[in-house]
Amino acid sequence: MPTRDDLSERQLARRKTRIAGDRSGRLSRELMKLAESMLAKLELEPELHALIAKARSVKAMNARRRAERTLAGDLRRVDLDDLAARLASVRATGVVDSDRQHAAEQWRTRLLDEGLAGVAVFPGGDPDHVLPGLIAQAQRERNTGKPPGAGRALFRHLVEALKAREAAGETAADDDDDADDAE
Repeated sequence: MPTRDDLSERQLARRKTRIAGDRSGRLSRELMKLAESMLAKLELEPELHALIAKARSVKAMNARRRAERTLAGDLRRVDLDDLAARLASVRATGVVDSDRQHAAEQWRTRLLDEGLAGVAVFPGGDPDHVLPGLIAQAQRERNTGKPPGAGRALFRHLVEALKAREAAGETAADDDDDADDAE
């Protein structure tokens, strides 16, 4: 077998393409087998999620293999490292960003302890005014010993609020980078 130094540029390019194809093929196979609930936790872009859903909807075996190969080709246009990292994180912890989950849990505990005073220090505030009601319901629930339905709803709301804040922060950071580049 020839060593890497013995290969021509064309052979090296073909090897690189083949390796990328193998990698996207493995990822597409994993995405096709992944449970729908786990797929939702990957937080994929809507276009990519639609491509995966279309491929997964095919049921006939030969057509499914074709759909898997088509999906592998589509995956080559996305960041495979990021997608593989998200997939590994979801398989290991059940969530893409465990730091966000921990932050939401800390905020839920703080808001339940402080009450409405904690809403003022919550990042981004509460533009929809849902948070005070959720806090009051969760506190009532905790004090009466009822099952934690409102506490879970508060947690989900906090996760979504933190996710929106992160997305807005990334957009603002991208805008700042673009402004610096323009100067």
